[in-house]
Amino acid sequence: MGLPRGARALNTLEKCIRILTLFTESTPVLGVAEIAARLDLPRSTAYRYISALRVHRFVEEAPGGAGYRLGGRILEMAATMARKPLREVALPHMERIARETGETALLCGLREHVGVCLEKVDGTHALRVSYELGETYPLHAAATGKAILAHLDPAELDEIIRDVGLPRFTETTITSEGRLKKELAKIRACGYAESEGESILGTHGIAAPIFSPSGRIIGSVGVSVPALRAEAKNRDRLVRLVVEAAKKISEGMTAQEARER
Repeated sequence: MGLPRGARALNTLEKCIRILTLFTESTPVLGVAEIAARLDLPRSTAYRYISALRVHRFVEEAPGGAGYRLGGRILEMAATMARKPLREVALPHMERIARETGETALLCGLREHVGVCLEKVDGTHALRVSYELGETYPLHAAATGKAILAHLDPAELDEIIRDVGLPRFTETTITSEGRLKKELAKIRACGYAESEGESILGTHGIAAPIFSPSGRIIGSVGVSVPALRAEAKNRDRLVRLVVEAAKKISEGMTAQEARER
């Protein structure tokens, strides 16, 4: 008699998990033959497991057909865990922005090649602009997205532009690669990003970058407000609060890592 159905499923799951654990920093790419040899499996069986993992994006083919590497789903799961402390550190500073301005504060990150809303604190104004948690959006048409784009590695920035493009949403959307890169240079110089109705007409976004202890960009914090509330002194106040929040969140991430050592 063969194994009961439940036992077979468990055995398959265990084999798939063992395959995933073979990928390490020193061996990020593995071929089917190597996986089969390490787990003492027939190549056809190893290929079947790899195929199942590919369907669910746990592994993917490495460039040039060199073998397989961990896929996007694994990276998304890792990013979710990495962002948990980011949300915890950011929340008090976001609450301050919302409390002092009445505007909705947003914490955003990078998911593959688009922006994603990681956390929000709703404001008190009846008329307000907000995203839903988990909602994705084009990076080039939002202040929170441009704050992230400005600090990416140039090769990664170029890859995002090639993959997603620069689609137009309103008449103020930046659709020229040259103009976008000039805008990103300006953002790096002044420390914050702005958008003027680039994805939603009549809105004004202000955001600042958040950095990991190693100096890598890990997200942005900002507000998106009706344009009528982003004039003169109120705009300057929003910029000050957002930049200050981003700085303190970055410092908080560094302090948290130091405590965990």
